[in-house]
Amino acid sequence: MDAIIESALEYIQGHSQRIGEAVSIQGQLWNGGQPAIHPLLLTSDAPFYRDQHGEAVFNNQPKTHKQCPTTIGATHLPLHIPVYNPKEVHYDSDKMLKTGLNAAVRAAAGGMQAVPSVRANMGCGIFPTLFGIKQDLFEDKMPWVQQRLGKADLKKMGPEDLAFSDEFKAGLEHMDYMAAALKGSACRVYPLDLQGPFDTAHLVYGDDIFYDLYDDPGFVHHLMALTCQAIFMGMDECLRHTPASEDGLFHYNNLYMPRSMGGIKISEDTSTLLSKEHIQEFVTPYTSMVLSRYSGGYIHYCGRNEHLYGEVMDMPLAFGINFGNPDMHDMAAVLKDCAARDKIYYGALPMKDGELLSDYFTRCASDAYTEGRIHLLLMYHDGGAGCDDISCIKEAWERACASTLE
Repeated sequence: MDAIIESALEYIQGHSQRIGEAVSIQGQLWNGGQPAIHPLLLTSDAPFYRDQHGEAVFNNQPKTHKQCPTTIGATHLPLHIPVYNPKEVHYDSDKMLKTGLNAAVRAAAGGMQAVPSVRANMGCGIFPTLFGIKQDLFEDKMPWVQQRLGKADLKKMGPEDLAFSDEFKAGLEHMDYMAAALKGSACRVYPLDLQGPFDTAHLVYGDDIFYDLYDDPGFVHHLMALTCQAIFMGMDECLRHTPASEDGLFHYNNLYMPRSMGGIKISEDTSTLLSKEHIQEFVTPYTSMVLSRYSGGYIHYCGRNEHLYGEVMDMPLAFGINFGNPDMHDMAAVLKDCAARDKIYYGALPMKDGELLSDYFTRCASDAYTEGRIHLLLMYHDGGAGCDDISCIKEAWERACASTLE
């Protein structure tokens, strides 16, 4: 095995017992319990330091922020874990894995309940390639769909016309490579990026979809049904290439979701641009269809749309919600709403100016609390609020949760 991959996995494996416990703890929360230790999805830069060129260097000997790089043992030489650009990794499994391991190491280093995981990061247009279109690749940003299919071609298409593109097959090959490399380790593989049905339809057809919501709704319903078939086809295959997917799924180097809660992630970014009526007609039924296929999951979106929020919160199989822009929302109200509806908010939450870490943690936990449970999986990266010691963060979080649960 490559020395960089081996060293990163050695570091992660040093935390394997705690990571296994983290999976169990997150599972308890999703399944309606309140674990004795409430999870914090903490990530840390502790294993990294800056060399003389300012580049992050990894040392697989666990250490705290306050340890000097000169204390590195002779048997634990510092290594650069490369971060390749999106174009370099797209068709290279080795580079894809190494890039993912950067974040996986930081999840393990957090010392709490973040679970390391990697995926074939093929871009949000990977499912649209099942329609026969290709993504454009870039060095400075993620792949993006600029090719579109016209209405005439889409009207002729049925589920039998969908096919695995070479690009989608490459993503599955990356997943197999990762699964083999990570076998027996505490780092997990998770599926390709799944956009919601309306997001996917928008990527396939382009901005004309917004006109056809009014001018040709029958066509849009045809496209939405076809998009759901593409999602089923692609996600079913992803799950076959995801080890132990029948038990649970992992996401973004911190989250575990048991299959009793479905486990899939659906992104609804484009849906934020729609009216209440169009969300109810073209988003809710099709997103609900996908959630039903996989027994549930959680919903992510960037931006803000109160109508979309209301629809998501009313979906019985949307067991969790995540915002890309929590600063755009009244998060105290959102957390209270999640608690009242027995859903989990997953993600980072903004701190107030000058807020102490202990006060921040207490506020987050108490806002998400009701009837003996904290309905929150909080993401936090160390170094904030003037506190750069992991033990300090851990103590502040545990005190906040204990006082909330009293």
